[in-house]
Amino acid sequence: MTINKKEKVLISIIVFGGIIFLLVFLLIFPLFKEIKRSSEDFVSSKKEIASFEIQTKNLEEFRQFYQKNLSDLEKFDKLFIDPEVPLDFIGFLEKVSQDSKIKIKISLFPSKGVKKEIWPFVQFQISAFSSFSNFSKFLEKIETAHYLIEIQNLNINRLTEDELKSEEFKGFSFGDIKANLLLKVYTK
Repeated sequence: MTINKKEKVLISIIVFGGIIFLLVFLLIFPLFKEIKRSSEDFVSSKKEIASFEIQTKNLEEFRQFYQKNLSDLEKFDKLFIDPEVPLDFIGFLEKVSQDSKIKIKISLFPSKGVKKEIWPFVQFQISAFSSFSNFSKFLEKIETAHYLIEIQNLNINRLTEDELKSEEFKGFSFGDIKANLLLKVYTK
């Protein structure tokens, strides 16, 4: 069996075609796949870096805002009382009552049956005894306090003669008043 020239050329073409086919599918095709995957990774990495740069910029802007407004943020935090331990607020009420020369009794008002609101709050019932002018000073100081307060109910009555005779109201006179005040104080 002799192979003529045409058959040799045809066999050579088939062998070289097979080699080229193998090279394309075994070397070049996987190489293109790797290039495509690497370029996708590169684009993804660029997006992550851009996102990280934006986050870094936003964080720095927030840090500058925080430093610039720290005193205002501290004041804002002081607007609200601690609902678990409202000692600072009660101390504030006692100091204001002493400064205004009135006698007060403070009690925590139960919030059962009170409709829920967006902001949490605590209610205080205050019974006050003094002259009307001193009570007015007390109210003014409470309204201008650095706490977030809403006066919900206010009842003022003149002390009766029978009340003035009792030991509890010793030192008060006929023109003095008793007031009941319901305060809503917003909490953290």
